[in-house]
Amino acid sequence: MASRLLILAYMPNDLDALRIGFVVSKRISKRAVERNYIKRVLSEAIRPIIADMPAGWDLVLSAKNQVVGVPLSVLVQDIALLVRRAHLLASTLTSGPE
Repeated sequence: MASRLLILAYMPNDLDALRIGFVVSKRISKRAVERNYIKRVLSEAIRPIIADMPAGWDLVLSAKNQVVGVPLSVLVQDIALLVRRAHLLASTLTSGPE
């Protein structure tokens, strides 16, 4: 699942925990300091959404080149959109047809 800024890969796991990983390649920035900064910003951007997500999933957010210099609020919206489209929010899991 992809957007203009990020790629979301997800897979169920056998654990009772939600695991999230971030990938920022050297194509984004050659400097490790900048790549780590982007990972920290992504971590902060997903923080408000984590409470609404069920356990038992592995998520990987991969950054695209356009992510450099994007404000946190835009990343929060982009991640929320991806998670909603993947039906990974607890509200979208329980509100579907039965």
